[in-house]
Amino acid sequence: MKVFVFPLSQVLLYPSISKPIYVFEPRYVQMIRDSISEKVPVAIGFVDEPDRFYNYRSGEPLKFVRPIVGYGIPQIVEDRKDGSLLVFLKGNGKARLGQVLASEKTFIVCEATPVEEDLDLHQNLTEDLFLLQKVLVKWLQNHIPDPQARGQFLNQIQTPQEVIGCYASYLVADNDMKQLILETDSINHKVKLISGLLASGEIV
Repeated sequence: MKVFVFPLSQVLLYPSISKPIYVFEPRYVQMIRDSISEKVPVAIGFVDEPDRFYNYRSGEPLKFVRPIVGYGIPQIVEDRKDGSLLVFLKGNGKARLGQVLASEKTFIVCEATPVEEDLDLHQNLTEDLFLLQKVLVKWLQNHIPDPQARGQFLNQIQTPQEVIGCYASYLVADNDMKQLILETDSINHKVKLISGLLASGEIV
């Protein structure tokens, strides 16, 4: 499939999780509009050095973006007078980036191969997941005081995949760890990984 690549350093996108993104650079504003009109997903690509200028060529892989990305079709929440956009991007899945495609667009267009995840949670990890959910509810009570808003948030994190995606998006501080969670293909490995971070005190 084809994706439009949005290179970022502080934001990652996980399957089933919605992420608010403020878009102000003109080429990426156009990318959002093109994604919606052409129904081409936006892929959030993790970069280590966001302020560095990177070169890329069609027919070659993107060497400055981690190859595993989350992708989705954006929804414009606010189209501002200054030309910027507030966007919600829901993760429809994850993919492995391939080569850059020839394009006249001012942003990066890549081929990508969807990556399927093992979402069958082992029975011996149900207690671990339950503990993660309890900690998450407590975190939400501390950070979202409005009961209605908190309830709406909780309604969107029912499945193990959604629980893990929420942890990775909001409670894990280290960006390399966030990327590792995205790259892990088994929900069981993800639950073990997040549980280990929680036990070691590395969860925000």
